Amino acid sequence: MLKAAKRISFHICGAGGALALAGCTSAVVVESEFPTPLVEQLPVSIGLVFEPELRDFIHAEALPRSSTWTIDLGDANLAMLRPLFEAMFATTREIEDLSPAAGNAASLDAILSSTLETFQFDVPQTTRDEFVEVWLQYRLQLVDANGLLIVDWPVKGWGKAEVYRDREEAVQRAAIVAMREAGATISTEFTEQTPVQNWLLRRSR
Repeated sequence: MLKAAKRISFHICGAGGALALAGCTSAVVVESEFPTPLVEQLPVSIGLVFEPELRDFIHAEALPRSSTWTIDLGDANLAMLRPLFEAMFATTREIEDLSPAAGNAASLDAILSSTLETFQFDVPQTTRDEFVEVWLQYRLQLVDANGLLIVDWPVKGWGKAEVYRDREEAVQRAAIVAMREAGATISTEFTEQTPVQNWLLRRSR
């Protein structure tokens, strides 16, 4: 079961107080401990590339008739994906890029690059709206030891959370739900991708 999430968020309003929504900033740093999936480990050695768009991801958006939002998912992305990939593969090692010629990719069977390419969210605009929703999409690219692309796989996640205390806290919870859904898809459907199946079959011959 997912442990209770830690939250660092703040809500800053400029002159005019809460009524001056255009002068307000809502910021959320998503932090959580993610469960390690119970999956059959693949007997392969994988180099992990966490792209800057993933490890440093911050979404900034000014919503019409509402606050300016910044949502930081960088640390949470790593907190989810590192243990996930360690559970999925026999050996993992973080490297800098997808190039097998980089030197640090020696003895690896393949290299897996991860990025977060899409993040969208919706927050209540009136007191009658009770839920926050988050949509996100990761992209995983797996290349073999020769640098040839095995699979280019978009993985989506969606999360919804009811507003209990404030919108920032609800965004935090909805983002974690979306990330958990994406993580579950990766752990259960990675080996169901036809190009991955073909690659594993070639390796077993």
